[in-house]
Amino acid sequence: FIIKVKKILECICVNCGKLKADISDPNFADKIRHVRDPKARMAVV
Repeated sequence: FIIKVKKILECICVNCGKLKADISDPNFADKIRHVRDPKARMAVV
């Protein structure tokens, strides 16, 4: 449980609260759009 929470918190900017992931990257955005399972999506991120 703690490992998942740590991984989620590492993806969020401390100053502004936005995701650190670059959604404008077409490769990354394509992977996120097509993965419906939350566990599999978290593994992709």
